[in-house]
Amino acid sequence: VDPADANAGFLAGLLAAAPAELLGALRAAPADTPELRLRALRAQLDLRDLVAAGQTLGALEQWDADDWRVVWHRGVASLVGGDLTHAALAFDAVYDAFPGEPAPKLALGVCAEVLGQLDNAAEYYHLVWTTDPGFVSAAFGLARVRLAAGDRTGAVAALESVPESSIHYTAARVAAVRARLRRRPPREPLGADLTAAAGQVSALGGFGLDPVRRERLATEVLGTALDWVLSGSPGAAPGGGEPLLGSALDESGLRFGLERAYRVLARLAQRGEERIELVERANRYRPRTWV
Repeated sequence: VDPADANAGFLAGLLAAAPAELLGALRAAPADTPELRLRALRAQLDLRDLVAAGQTLGALEQWDADDWRVVWHRGVASLVGGDLTHAALAFDAVYDAFPGEPAPKLALGVCAEVLGQLDNAAEYYHLVWTTDPGFVSAAFGLARVRLAAGDRTGAVAALESVPESSIHYTAARVAAVRARLRRRPPREPLGADLTAAAGQVSALGGFGLDPVRRERLATEVLGTALDWVLSGSPGAAPGGGEPLLGSALDESGLRFGLERAYRVLARLAQRGEERIELVERANRYRPRTWV
């Protein structure tokens, strides 16, 4: 906030609130100033109220169309409205004005990703992530575009580069497990990725991963392993590897593991319908036995 703005003190005293509540609080401002309108514009965009946002942006452009804050918010408004070309033009103008700032590069990466320009998006995301690790969303963006381009190894590497000190570490490791395994044909050589994914699921318990997400991840790992074993893929011979999440790497062991995970999820379910569905899944995976 510009400290010279008449509403600087008022805005500094506003507590974080839902966008609709914030707009109500802004009506009590002592004066109508650019900073007040910028704050209102952000709240309107959060609410996806494009009509009100357009009116506020128009008023700001009459005040000073070349101010970088106005140009930036023009880009954000265009992005929310789906006008990616004009959004990229606005962010590019801010980038030209402040080439050392990471935010315009991140915004350009978002535009390039949505436009399908995967190489450009990867370049922007990589530049932001390697120069300012505080922008963890750049690591997630880099992983998304690498995965979309078929570079699964690069996507996993980007997610696993998020350090333990980050509050997004757990989310990044969960995403890395899924990036390793999702949409993998079962006849691919999955042994190393299954072992790595299982190890990460086990380790995440020490980083605050809740039981529901832990068991859901376990079902993804064990389900992928079961498909792999049943496919007859080279290297997937029954008993041909270390146990995964306590389950033997063969059809019977993996089925028992899946049954166990689904029964745990059933016990943790909040709704009766979900509990019944999870128990039915557990029963479907349970191997046939004499007792």
